[in-house]
Amino acid sequence: MPLSFWLWPLLIFLMALTAMLHSGRFKGWHGEVVIRLACKFLDPKQYHVMHNVTLPAPDSGTTQIDHVIISRFGIFVVETKNYGGAIFGSEHDRTWTQAIGNKKIRFSNPLRQNYGHTRTLASLLGVPHEKMKSVVIFTGSARLKTKNKLPENVLTRGLLSYIKSHREMLLSPDDVGRAMKVIAETRLAPNFATHRRHVRNVHAKWGVRTKQKRP
Repeated sequence: MPLSFWLWPLLIFLMALTAMLHSGRFKGWHGEVVIRLACKFLDPKQYHVMHNVTLPAPDSGTTQIDHVIISRFGIFVVETKNYGGAIFGSEHDRTWTQAIGNKKIRFSNPLRQNYGHTRTLASLLGVPHEKMKSVVIFTGSARLKTKNKLPENVLTRGLLSYIKSHREMLLSPDDVGRAMKVIAETRLAPNFATHRRHVRNVHAKWGVRTKQKRP
């Protein structure tokens, strides 16, 4: 059988694989998998981890949280960004900028984005907002290039160390159990249909399309 018989299918497969690996959906999924694996090193007796939590929200229909870590030291709400290049922005900017070579892409300030997540979750659980711990972590090769120093909860590494650095007891064991129960009973099923519904809600609210993350 001639070599060309196998060569073209192989080339098509490699081109499709390359396109997939460079897609925004795959990068977002890869970043979340990295954090899922890292969370397995947290003591399950102290930290209770939930991934891909989509909750009803009064203003936008739904809110989607990458990772929720419930502990007596607070409820950590983690937003992952799998970006490369240089990241420019400050704590209070509405948008940040990703620069790769001469290409610049603006995206929503993840601190502001995650603030909405923590407010929604605090309201749902009936927990004071100060007991929510917002964390933003860039899981790709991004370099933070900011004029002003960003808050300590914006990370490119060291997620577990940051979480474990919080030692003040903020919640009772009953509070932790109740939070886990409420989220489990309220969250929408973590599947593609839920994800599509959330994307439609975001598009309807902001009039823009969002990068889709794989459920």
